[in-house]
Amino acid sequence: MKRTYYIVVEGAIGVGKTTLVQRLAERLRCRTCYEVFEENPFLADFYSDRDRYAFQTEMFFLLSRFRQQEEFSQADLFRPYTISDYLWDKSRLFAKQTLSQVEFGLFDHVFQICSRSIPTPDLVIYLHAPLDVLMERIQDRGRPYERDMEREYIANLCEVYQEFFKQYRQAPLASIDTTDLNFATSDRAIDLVIRLLHERPTDRVYLPTGAPALFE
Repeated sequence: MKRTYYIVVEGAIGVGKTTLVQRLAERLRCRTCYEVFEENPFLADFYSDRDRYAFQTEMFFLLSRFRQQEEFSQADLFRPYTISDYLWDKSRLFAKQTLSQVEFGLFDHVFQICSRSIPTPDLVIYLHAPLDVLMERIQDRGRPYERDMEREYIANLCEVYQEFFKQYRQAPLASIDTTDLNFATSDRAIDLVIRLLHERPTDRVYLPTGAPALFE
């Protein structure tokens, strides 16, 4: 029996992860796994006082994602594609930026235990864009708990993601610059990603801004 092809879309806040997954799901009729961040009761307080609420916020996300991944790995796998809008390692990346050394030690212990049963993706799509572009997109979508998000916080996350994916070797990686790609309105941008999925890369692939022009 041919198993599903598991894809993860990842990148900093505002880069277009969920939008891309939604559009791919519409076109490919695939299974999806979305991060349920709005259910985190500490999130709004975290953005206004990170030092005070970081540990509660990160632990809630970790356990929520673990529960999702458990259910995901046991669900129906008969569709050709399954796509998620977050990578399991995201929990550790964020926690390392927000927690004290003592807090992170406890967090990482739980993270490592949970990681033993997390499925490895067949392909990771890393979306990225300049900081100014991300800040504009965050403001445009107008989520209440993101209203006071600091530019420095997003800048740090961009650096963390960039360094992480430079070293990432657990699965094939497609790096896509989304500066001029609008996944919400551009069918050509979605065609680009679908073509990539059909090719099923086995190594690292880099697609620059304006990438749809490569296929004209």
